[in-house]
Amino acid sequence: MAYSNKPIRRSQLISPWGVGAIVPFPNDESLMIAGLDMWRYNISEEFIIKEDRLQKRLGVKELRWPPDFRERSTDPDNYNLKIPAVRFPTWHYCPFCGTMQKIGYYTKQPICDCFQWPKGRKCNPQSRYKRKLIPERFVVVCPDGHIDDFPVAEWLHYDYKHPYDSATCHIRRSTGGTSAALTGVFYECSCGAKKSIAGATRPGVLKKIGYKCNSAKPWLGIEKDEENPCIKDDVKVLLRGATNVWFADTRSSIHIPTEDETTSRKIIGILQEFFNVLRTQRVNGEWNKDFINILADKEHVDRTELYEAFVKKNDNMEGLEEVTEEMTEDEYRLAEYKVLIKSSGGDALDFHTKNYPISVYDPVIHKFFRSISLVPKLRETRAFIGFSRLEPKNISISERKKMLRLGDGDWLPAIEVYGEGIFFEFNSEVLLSWASQGNVKDRIGKLDRAYRCSNFNKNASGHLRSEFVLIHTFAHLLINQLSFECGYGSSSIRERIYCEKTSNKCEMYGVLIYTASGDSEGSLGGLVRQGEKGRIEDTIVLALKNALWCTSDPICIQSAGQGPESCNLAACHNCALLPETCCECGNRLLDRGLVIGTLSDNNIGLFDNIRKL
Repeated sequence: MAYSNKPIRRSQLISPWGVGAIVPFPNDESLMIAGLDMWRYNISEEFIIKEDRLQKRLGVKELRWPPDFRERSTDPDNYNLKIPAVRFPTWHYCPFCGTMQKIGYYTKQPICDCFQWPKGRKCNPQSRYKRKLIPERFVVVCPDGHIDDFPVAEWLHYDYKHPYDSATCHIRRSTGGTSAALTGVFYECSCGAKKSIAGATRPGVLKKIGYKCNSAKPWLGIEKDEENPCIKDDVKVLLRGATNVWFADTRSSIHIPTEDETTSRKIIGILQEFFNVLRTQRVNGEWNKDFINILADKEHVDRTELYEAFVKKNDNMEGLEEVTEEMTEDEYRLAEYKVLIKSSGGDALDFHTKNYPISVYDPVIHKFFRSISLVPKLRETRAFIGFSRLEPKNISISERKKMLRLGDGDWLPAIEVYGEGIFFEFNSEVLLSWASQGNVKDRIGKLDRAYRCSNFNKNASGHLRSEFVLIHTFAHLLINQLSFECGYGSSSIRERIYCEKTSNKCEMYGVLIYTASGDSEGSLGGLVRQGEKGRIEDTIVLALKNALWCTSDPICIQSAGQGPESCNLAACHNCALLPETCCECGNRLLDRGLVIGTLSDNNIGLFDNIRKL
């Protein structure tokens, strides 16, 4: 691994920096997080995350916390753990004299050796302070996830009379001129070749110089994969810090309680550990009480209490749909939706909801919602399953996981966060009636055309539903307002949408607005308090009234397409966009017009009556 000790939080290894990501560190160091094969730690209970539904969804036996540097641990083998990384890019240059070196993945940060140039300045070899080389800014990225160094030597020599010879050719990098463009970046070789990097980002340019993707996977230690050659010829030159160099693919799950509220914490822990074993213990079609009694005596709990708690949990599990890798995200969330629309869980569990019919609240919001659930406690598990480059890809979970390691593995890195939230169950009859209006269909048709042409919709089928766009935009507007009123920053509040984008198989119409954090901010209580009767009504009305006018109007409200790939209509940073950590759709598929109406058609918005208040 790269010989460097740098701090990084465990949660950052899920997003924004996971396996295969280039992490910028202070003092001009650039490291790439290594594959899961290289993560070394002694697995003990402190690293295991138990979330059966998500494990089945991802097809793994375990979810594990990333290794954590610590001075103390319940297991002495887990002292001073480190995250492995490789050095990438491997081309480095001296910021003073421009001398370039190409190093290996596992070497220390190189020092300038300042070879003798025929002319030009050089570093002082007598200086006590050795100049460290810094990594090159440019990399080559492939749509299949491969990444490699920019071919400096090939670019410099492809049309020069002398071919590149690593033994005799020494390359120097320099910048000059008043331009900040690529024309100001030059490579110069001791053999006389000199060229700027201008034009390197144009499509097909690397192909002209004979460069082909090497299927390089630095995070796995593979510089050139000859067994699995890449057939892509549309590689691109990017800055190593560009946002499209690495996209994390994560899956999250809200814990669904299957225990009874009266069950003690000790028995809950026993069932979490031994539940799958107990379900295999049957004698003549009945549960093996002898086995349960032995377990109860071993753990020093009441036999009858353990047996009854196990039977109740098993009955609750039978009511949930069997989770598989093939099921869609919406099908997976359906079980969560069924729990959120009713009171469930308890203070002794990791999940607790209090459901209130909409009649409890002010009549101003009766038309739009069926019920509101306050969620004082929730536990969310977020697992990292893979990544993509250049653009997000919709591929299977099994294909994603292959990018993370060389061999076979039955675990994935994950984190647990705790928090609170408010769940809104929309009135399906009103929502469907509104979506069937002709003016609503015409407006969603504009957004649907952009959505179907975007990379965001690759491999998807069906037409975009106005119900989804409405619920999604409503969530953004409400998060903006809640951040002013409940004490949380907008970046710490998230949305979890329970509505299908293109179909209606699951018949879900709801959104969970929640905060979940690894620190105290996840449980301050302000969000649930704001959802109480007499508070949430004013918050909703203010959020919708603020959306009536954007500081970019009338340009924003009259937009025919804006944002990433024109996948928004009336939505910009001044009204409906949120920090990236909040939105499930990358700030796409938003439109204020469907929520509060437009300048030319007030009635198109579901909440158009708010204008009259």
